[in-house]
Amino acid sequence: MKPSTIKYFFRESLSGLKKNMLMTMASMVAVAACISILSFSYCVGSNLQYMLDQMEDSIGISVFLKGELSGEEIEQMKREIGAIAHVEDVQYISPADALDELKRDWGADEDIFVGLDEQNNPLSHSFQISLDSIKNQNAVLDELEGVQGIDNVRHGQTETELLMKANRIFGVSSVLIMVILGVISVMIIMNTIRISVVNRRIEINIMKYVGATDWFIRWPFIIEGIIIGLMGAIVPLLIGFPIYAKITSAIFEYLPMITFVQFRLTGDVFGFLIPFGISFGIILGVIGSVTSIRKYLRV
Repeated sequence: MKPSTIKYFFRESLSGLKKNMLMTMASMVAVAACISILSFSYCVGSNLQYMLDQMEDSIGISVFLKGELSGEEIEQMKREIGAIAHVEDVQYISPADALDELKRDWGADEDIFVGLDEQNNPLSHSFQISLDSIKNQNAVLDELEGVQGIDNVRHGQTETELLMKANRIFGVSSVLIMVILGVISVMIIMNTIRISVVNRRIEINIMKYVGATDWFIRWPFIIEGIIIGLMGAIVPLLIGFPIYAKITSAIFEYLPMITFVQFRLTGDVFGFLIPFGISFGIILGVIGSVTSIRKYLRV
C-alpha cells in the first residue's frame, strides 16, 4: 500500500470524524463507559480471586482430638485424614507446641499463661490441614465427619463461602453489564459511521463504478472506528491507573485493621488491562464500522 493511499485514508477518516463531532464524542463516551466497567470489574474480580488464593495459603482446617491418644492412634488418624481427597498436607500439633505458639502470638508474660506448663496444659492434640483449593473445603469437612476420635473442627467456612459467592455474583453481573454496554457502543459507532457513509454515498457509488475495490472504500471508515475505539479506551485506562493506586493505599491508611488483606499491585492489574482494554475498544470500533458500511457497498 502506497504512503499516499494511507495518507488519503487517514485524511478522509479525520474529516468524517470532524464533520460528525457530536456523534463521534457520543461514540467515544459509550466506548469509555464500556472500558470503565470492564476495568472496574477486572480490578474487583481479580482482587477477590487474589484474596481467595491468599486464603488458600493462610486458612486451613484445624482438627482437635478427643482426650489422651497414643502416638500410634495419632499416626493412624493422620494417615486417614491425609488420604481424604483435596487434602494436601496434615501437620500434627502437640499440646506443648500449641501452648508455645499461643505464647509467641500473645506474649509469654501475659497473665493468662500464669501456671500453664507442660504438666498443666489444657490444650488438645490437633491437626492443621492444608487443602489443594479453598473451594473444596466443604467436601473435606464432610469427609472429616466420618473420622473417629475428632472432638471438634474449626474452619473459615462462612468467610470463604461469602467471598466465593461475592466473586461469582460480581463476575456474572459484570459480564452482563459489559455485554450490554458493548452492544450499545457498537450501535452508536455504527450510527456515527453511517452518517459519514450517507454523506458520502454519491462519492462511494462513483468510486464503485470506476472500479474502486470494497476495501479501498471501506478503509477510511474502519480507521474512523479504530480511532473512536482507541480514544474511548485510552482515556478511562489512563484515569483508572492512578485511581486504583490511590484507592488501595487509602484502604490501608483508613482501615488499618485489614492489614491481613493484600491487593494486587497496580502494575500487575494494568499490565493486563491496558493492552486488553485498548484491543477491546479497537474491536468495538472495527465491528461498528464494518457493519455500518456493508449495505452501502452493494451497488
